[in-house]
Parts: sequence; C-alpha cells; structure tokens
Amino acid sequence: MTPDRCVRTGGPPVTKSTGAIRVDRTGALVRITIDRPEAGNALTLAMYRALADALAEADADPGVRVVVLTGAGEDFCSGSDLDDLAADQGTALGLRSPLAEFHKAVLRSDTVLVAAVDGAAAGSAATALLHFDLVYATRRSHLKYPFVAQGLAPDGAGTLLLPQRLGPQRAAQLLLLGERVSAAQAARLGLVTEVVEDREHLHTRVAEQLTTLLAAPAAALGATRALLRPADREAVLQMAAEGATSARLFASVARGGRA
Repeated sequence: MTPDRCVRTGGPPVTKSTGAIRVDRTGALVRITIDRPEAGNALTLAMYRALADALAEADADPGVRVVVLTGAGEDFCSGSDLDDLAADQGTALGLRSPLAEFHKAVLRSDTVLVAAVDGAAAGSAATALLHFDLVYATRRSHLKYPFVAQGLAPDGAGTLLLPQRLGPQRAAQLLLLGERVSAAQAARLGLVTEVVEDREHLHTRVAEQLTTLLAAPAAALGATRALLRPADREAVLQMAAEGATSARLFASVARGGRA
C-alpha cells in the first residue's frame, strides 16, 4: 500500500517517467520515486535534473499541496553516482549544475515536502533531507555523510544546517568522520521526524499524515510552512561555497593531486 493510493486526493492519477525518476500525480499530491534500485538509487546528473524539474513543476502548480519523495528497492538513495560526476567534471559541481539545481529546488520549494526513507540515505540525499518538512524512516534505515572520504566537500548547505541543529562538534563527527547514523539516532538528533518498524508501516504512516496535510486549509498550511522556513539566502551562499570547494577538490584529483 503506497501513499498515493491511501489518500483521497481528488483527480485522476497521472504518471510520468524521466529516466530513473518516476512522478505520480493524484490531485493535490505528487509522489516522486527514485527508481534505480540496481545502483542503490545513486543519482546521475540526468537524474538530478529530472528531480529538479519535477520539484519545480510541482511547486509552480497551485493545485499541488504536498510532494512525497521516496526510493524504489532496498535504499532510499545512496547519494551521487561519482563515476557520472567524474565524467563531467567541468560542470558537475558548479552552482548551475543539475546537482545544485536539485538542492536549490528543494530549498526554495513552497510546497510541503515529505520524505519516506527506507534503507540508506547518503551523501546528497542525506543533506537534501535537512530541507524537508517531514521525514519518516524505517528502523533499518540510516543516514550517512561520506563526502570527506570521497574527496569532496558536503553539499546542500549541510555545513551550515548541521552545525545549527546539532552544534559544531556533533556536526563535525558526522561530516568529518562520515559516521553512519541509525534511524533511531537520527530521530533523537532531530534529523528524522519519526521511525517506524518496516516498509509497510512506513507507507501506512505516511498515508495517515498525508490525509491530515491534505485535509488542512490550504492557505493556513502554506502560511504556517512559510513561517517555519528561514530565509534561504544564507543557505544558497553556503551551497555555492560548498560546490566551489568540491569542484577544486575534484580538479585536484584529476591532476593527480591529493584530495
């Protein structure tokens, strides 16, 4: 049982697929699925572009009130496909790259964003979740920020938001050491809204919460969400600094230097 089938959203269902990104629209609900399970749902630049476009399209439609992001298979998303990024070093990490456009689309969305996480949420997927309104995860799930071990700087304004939420030392533990954070730990740290037992319970719980969200007065829902969200200027500037740093590190590796 999936969220878009459990909730009365109004309107006929519509499905679109762009590569490994599937978008299901039913009335006021848009469900985006990362659908590359054979690779742990690792994101290529084309997939980042498709995600950014899907989020922007949903945000531009006044009839859409909630977007749910989930992953097919055993993992939510294992982060970026580094081979794909390496094949396009010139633009892969710039401020206008598909990766950056995805993070900016998440950051600037005026639509309620809900994540349904089962399995690994690593790298760019983990930093993107910092901008979601509600994050539900199964007990077996975990977060991981492996950027330093990969020779990169964190992205998604993670170097701004994690210290703000957790304090500098705990943020350093996650970002410098890349330690795995269990779903239960993530909930205690405030990085996950709620932990449920398994995938079936995840779908059920998300569907329950979607029912509440979609039944709320649209104006009050949007206004309250806007009040909860800080201004994005500082986060965008931090994303730019992170991207420039990763681009420099990537270039150093390409020249045979030390990341």
